Amino acid sequence: MKTGLILEGGGIRGAFTAGVTDVFIKEGIRFDYACGVSAGAGVLYNYIAGQENRAKQIFLCPREQSYYGFREAMRSGKFMNLNKLYGEMAYDDPAFDFETFFASETEVETVATNCITGKPEYLKDNGTVEGLFDAGRATGSLPFITGPYQIGDNYYMDGSVSDPVPIERAIEKGCDKIVVLSTKGDGMNPSNLKKYTPFMKIKYRKFKGFIEAVQVRIPLLLSQYEMMEQKEKEGSVMVFHPAGHWDVSHMEKDISKIEALYDEGVREANERLEELKAFLAE
Repeated sequence: MKTGLILEGGGIRGAFTAGVTDVFIKEGIRFDYACGVSAGAGVLYNYIAGQENRAKQIFLCPREQSYYGFREAMRSGKFMNLNKLYGEMAYDDPAFDFETFFASETEVETVATNCITGKPEYLKDNGTVEGLFDAGRATGSLPFITGPYQIGDNYYMDGSVSDPVPIERAIEKGCDKIVVLSTKGDGMNPSNLKKYTPFMKIKYRKFKGFIEAVQVRIPLLLSQYEMMEQKEKEGSVMVFHPAGHWDVSHMEKDISKIEALYDEGVREANERLEELKAFLAE
């Protein structure tokens, strides 16, 4: 049996996911395949490296040290500086454990949207630090906030546009049991980039594929949620998601809210730990 792990995007709402994966680290729960989407990639990296609490510290770091926000915009000219997140912050105390990450037997991918084709691409680190950083920056690059990220001749942006919950990718990879870490609470409306289309057509006019992908993102996401629910009923998928904390935004600055969402992830994982172990053992 092959197991898979999917980490949905959601910006700072990924604090919930960080709470869940910290319990996984503590309990020694590992997967054969894992895919991170947008902010989910950063949490995934720390999970694979086995560094409990490191993702939490990044989410809770003081605003003046953060990789996003107006202070960062004044410093670097970027409201969200992914070169800092996947760069200098990797060497902050505690430094990212590259050795453990690259020694992991888990196959790790991030999903990014090719700006020309509008299709998802599944990026790997290729065993190098720069490859690892490239994959994280590509999946996390947002329209207007960061702009596209270039790797070779290709330009990429937010992976959640073209494959927000890559269950089908995990199935293609041969996974029989898939755990999905979602950042959406029951009844939450997904963010809709479609309303920014007129501005995208001006700023990103050469990226027609990306703009077209934005138009169908919500129907795609809803269909993936339906698939997720159906496969959960069938017993091949297990989903963790926050029950509350709808007031935590993708760019949340309130540390107390972020910490509460993290704590919910820890609590949810601990409460369902035996259920998870049984699910993966079936």
